[in-house]
Amino acid sequence: MQRFLRALREALRNNRVLLACLALGFAVSFTVECMGRGGIVPYFSALLSRPGAALESALIVSVCLIPCLFLKRKIFFCAIVCVLWLGLGVANVFVLGYRVTPLSFIDFAILQLDWSFIGIYMSLPAFILLVVAVLLLIAGLIQLFRKSPRSPRAAKRGVLTASALLLAVAFVPELPLPRAFDLSPAGDVLSMNEEFGFIYTFSRSLIDRGIDRPEDYSARRVHAILRELDAKSSDGNTVPDEEIPNVIFLQLESFFDVNHLKGVTFAEDPLPYFGKLKDEWPSGFFVASSVGAGTANTEFEVLTQMNVHDFGTGEYPYVTVLQEETCESLAYLFHRCGLQAHALHNNTATFYDRNTVFPMLGFDSFTSVEYMNGVELNEVGWAKDAILTGEIEKLLDSTPGRDFIYTISVQPHGAYPEESESRIPIVSGVSDPALKGQLEYYASQIREVDDFLRDLTAALKKRPEPVVLVLYGDHMPSLDLDPEDLDDGSRYTTEYVIWANDRQFAPEKKDVHAYQLASLVMERIGRCDGTLTKFHQTTPWTGAYETELLSLQYDMLYGDRVVYGGENPFAPSKMRMGTEDVYLSRAVLSGGTLTVTGENFTPYSVVVVDGEPRETAFVSPEELTASAEDVPEGTPVSVRQIAEDGTVLSSARLASKPGA
Repeated sequence: MQRFLRALREALRNNRVLLACLALGFAVSFTVECMGRGGIVPYFSALLSRPGAALESALIVSVCLIPCLFLKRKIFFCAIVCVLWLGLGVANVFVLGYRVTPLSFIDFAILQLDWSFIGIYMSLPAFILLVVAVLLLIAGLIQLFRKSPRSPRAAKRGVLTASALLLAVAFVPELPLPRAFDLSPAGDVLSMNEEFGFIYTFSRSLIDRGIDRPEDYSARRVHAILRELDAKSSDGNTVPDEEIPNVIFLQLESFFDVNHLKGVTFAEDPLPYFGKLKDEWPSGFFVASSVGAGTANTEFEVLTQMNVHDFGTGEYPYVTVLQEETCESLAYLFHRCGLQAHALHNNTATFYDRNTVFPMLGFDSFTSVEYMNGVELNEVGWAKDAILTGEIEKLLDSTPGRDFIYTISVQPHGAYPEESESRIPIVSGVSDPALKGQLEYYASQIREVDDFLRDLTAALKKRPEPVVLVLYGDHMPSLDLDPEDLDDGSRYTTEYVIWANDRQFAPEKKDVHAYQLASLVMERIGRCDGTLTKFHQTTPWTGAYETELLSLQYDMLYGDRVVYGGENPFAPSKMRMGTEDVYLSRAVLSGGTLTVTGENFTPYSVVVVDGEPRETAFVSPEELTASAEDVPEGTPVSVRQIAEDGTVLSSARLASKPGA
């Protein structure tokens, strides 16, 4: 190690600075890519397939070393850069262990650190070992800083070296090299990672945001598209506002029909009712934008009818543009028709910043797990979906008119244990014991989802109001499945079904992308509200379709908003949290225990005394208790709904309910 440090120091001190940077870049990129691809042989296979991409990865790491050229402790800061990239490589391996898509920069924006993470994706002993390893690494870096020799600054040589590296990293992707950079769609991080490697894909996700201005974008071009739409859509809305049914979109987490697995036989069919729905109602394959992850992007595509692959590499519009901008969505469109728009999710409200984003999409209310009672957890720790039937009925009963309900389930979410108590045995077709165990557990979870779908449709059949239910899987599960394992040959396809309680749709088959589903549903109920609804309904899904969609999307979010006459017409909604308000009616202190009574409390209700949250015990929906000694009379007491990450979602109302 000391010999290597001396050699590296000499290289950096002499005229071989550029060579030293390149050598370190190649060494680090080789190590990181071998980890990401699962070995040396897959790395060299990728190298032969895309030599330009391998060169670009090494150059990217080398560019990260540029600041070291202008610092005295060159060895130490080189070590910092190398450790950061190697750390990202290790994190990528960990991420690939429980999902299919690689680590990207946006993952750090949506990262939520809470104790639910421990146990689902990592055991407690493994977490402790990780913490110890990080502490040892920090101690080693501190020691290296103390012992690292100081080298003289060579500003001129550093500028020349930096310029050479920056020019190289900028122009290598543009060189007409064979088998170099025939780029797949920018947002498809899975394909990009497989083609060009982790370092290039992660770096691109770091800087690539939003929709690039299309080359042919102009007000004239957008007006031409709009005129064409008006000419084609002569019928308009064939169903008046007052006859629109309740519309429920049910996004099923990691849900797909395991009967599509080639040669795999289960002891029983995990999805008997879903199979019946597919046979009797409109259905087809549903093409998602990702595999094993990316729920929020499927939501975005379905709600806005926009193609997320037109955005930046691995981008989640939920955590970028929708933090500040509103966007035309199904919630806004149905609200204009007189329907109330609700979001429903049996998971925490803050994941993917949904509590912040849903007002930007026009929802009137959002009921998350923090507002639910009687939630049952599965073996891994995710909420079971059966709770959603009652919550959907509550929402339908909460308003006198019709409702649009966007429901997001969570039960079949990964990670999938190799050994579990809940399983449907596989009779034949899987030899790998680890995959077999995971599939058996997964099959048991979707069987419970199948039962939930049966119960939900049975409940909706009894309702006097018309209801249209749209259900679909948001993406394939994070299981080690190759395209060859599936009879449809694609890792990107799940399925959808359109069901109704008061009418019978013809059971025709039609495959759709996620951003096309809503227009198909609107067509079924006789509506063409919204710019992109009309576009998807009237424009053939071929030819200039994708380029015209790109122009409209850019105009609506980033351009001149020609579609809307120059101004964004959508204001953020005043969204309420929960289906039913939480009420606080009384607080009594006795023997150091504060007893709070009210209505609609949940296990996420927290008693707050004089602004300070207290450890709270959930007794019932009408009662909470908290430790509170020496609380002076007149001290303000409140109740808040608090998410697992500490975010305050709402505060209880004080005795304002009639009859309270």
